[in-house]
Amino acid sequence: MQIYKKLIFFFIIYIPLNSFAQFAEPDAFKSSLNTKNKKIVLYYNKQLNKYDLHFVKLNLSISDASTFISGNAILLAKAIVNLDTLILNFSNYMTIDSMFINESKVIPIHSNNEIQYILKTPINDQVEFSVQVFYHGTPDPYGGGVTYAYDTNWKKNVSWTLSESFHAYEWWPCKQVLSDKIDSTHIYLTCDNDCKAGSNGLLTNIVDLPNNKTRYEWKSNYPINYYLISYAVSEYQDYSIYANPNGSNPILIQNYIYNTNNCLNQFKDDIDNTIGFIELFSDKFGLYPFANEKYGHCLTKLGGGMEHQTMTTLGSFGYTLVAHELGHMWFGDYVTCATWQDIWINEGFASYSEYVALENLQSKLSAQEWMSDAHNRVVNQSTGSVYVPFEDANNENRIFNYSLTYKKGAAIIHTLRHEINNDNLFFSAIQEYLTEYGNSVATGDNFKESIEEKTSLDLDSFFDQWYYGQGFPQFNIEYNQLNDTLFLNVIESTSSAQTPLFQLYVDYKLSFSGSDTTLRLYQSQNNETFKIPISNTITNISVDPENWIVNSIGTIKRVGNPDETDKLFNFYPNPTANELNLVFNSNYNDKEKKIEIVDLNGRILFSFTTYDTILPLSFDTLSNGLYIIKVSTSNKTFSKRFLKQ
Repeated sequence: MQIYKKLIFFFIIYIPLNSFAQFAEPDAFKSSLNTKNKKIVLYYNKQLNKYDLHFVKLNLSISDASTFISGNAILLAKAIVNLDTLILNFSNYMTIDSMFINESKVIPIHSNNEIQYILKTPINDQVEFSVQVFYHGTPDPYGGGVTYAYDTNWKKNVSWTLSESFHAYEWWPCKQVLSDKIDSTHIYLTCDNDCKAGSNGLLTNIVDLPNNKTRYEWKSNYPINYYLISYAVSEYQDYSIYANPNGSNPILIQNYIYNTNNCLNQFKDDIDNTIGFIELFSDKFGLYPFANEKYGHCLTKLGGGMEHQTMTTLGSFGYTLVAHELGHMWFGDYVTCATWQDIWINEGFASYSEYVALENLQSKLSAQEWMSDAHNRVVNQSTGSVYVPFEDANNENRIFNYSLTYKKGAAIIHTLRHEINNDNLFFSAIQEYLTEYGNSVATGDNFKESIEEKTSLDLDSFFDQWYYGQGFPQFNIEYNQLNDTLFLNVIESTSSAQTPLFQLYVDYKLSFSGSDTTLRLYQSQNNETFKIPISNTITNISVDPENWIVNSIGTIKRVGNPDETDKLFNFYPNPTANELNLVFNSNYNDKEKKIEIVDLNGRILFSFTTYDTILPLSFDTLSNGLYIIKVSTSNKTFSKRFLKQ
């Protein structure tokens, strides 16, 4: 989901819950099980875990001119233990008119934003039961679950729902538990007959009713998470088109936009981009996962978009916005994050869908510009992690942090693609992951294990660094070229002490007079020297020229053969982890040179002679500390200090 406006931040109180509303950030927004640390944060009463919800039917009267709702909800479920108390999440702002369990009227307790009923006769394990709640009311005006607005541009009233993360309870009695996907839904929406009401699934019937009312009957047979059920209502027109992915029947793209010619004229070309997006993503990620129903959009005053399953709610049809919300159909809707701490499963991959669309349907340059912008945003969060830590599990400002969850989330997928270094394998592995967890939920660890299985890679260090870790690397380069050999010393530092090393493949572009080449080298330690056969004279070196890796700009310098100012020799790096490279003045290339390593007490630790021009020295046996390196010829002696650390 992408949202471009700030809404009021508030508390929702459950038992034993304190959670937050969902919005912030100018660009974006949008239970939890910490699989890394085995900690659980419940956003719901534990009694909710005692049944499995199979079916929901909402039969509601709604309006484009207010948020008032009246109607009823039917829920079919199965007890998964002996059930003695029924709990539903439902806002105190709404009024319950009556409630039935297995068609018998009951009188529940409605408080603390919950419906609670203690069963006179417990429902046994594995027994099916039904609940029907008749209700009415105006949802919490500060909650965001249902919004009304007047669109001054198009002169239309519009109202819509937005339930991510914890807001479905504001407008229908539900079970707000990510792991319990609802098997199927019927959403019946009655509104004024000059309006249309859009929702999930297929529009199976339109029924004319008395008093100038119309009922729109939407049905879906795909599993759906509680926060993805939605409606939008306005004076809409239906602009429907079709995509034709390879190996599939045509897929309906049903768009509800304001019923004016100017609206269609303005947005038609942008809406039509959806055809190419569906066909591309079906090729890259696997067939659109709800192909037997539809994809679509409902235009509202929402400042961005929300990926309601099969029918996104949005406020415009920007290229990357439409691509992002469509990407959610695979990442977020078909496979949903198992915990809000693992929101990367939703937002990181939907954001990367923007890059994939630009890369394949526009140009490599536009995709590179997108990734460069993402990297710049991440660099401003120097100690941020993609994974939401346990202590921030209730903080939606952190959960939906634009730089970390969205942009860094997308960037590390791009880095993983570079690590795999085989696009066919990368996308086929993603397709198999989606197949494995389709219509269900997944954690970041589930994704990791699935990709490991498909690629035979060990991704422990990758996820420890990029997903659970913090920050990003910086690469400082010192290099020298002698005859046909390039000596490339790479010193990696990091922006966060929590992640002291990023072990990964890095590209280096070597420029020559009139040509260039790119090296792919594996950085396994903070200070590493590579020796590469290169015959052409290097004029420039650039790090990660294709933006595969989030990194800050370091220094790149040539430590050439010493001139007279440097006297007899230079060396690098300093400080060093275990190796120095000595570079001698060319005037002494063919002369014998005596090398001595001396501690600060004057003791000679090593002594030998050499005729080499460039000489690597290893100091594995030296303790950390300050030392002196002394080089002597027949008539000259020079000394310099270096630090081993």
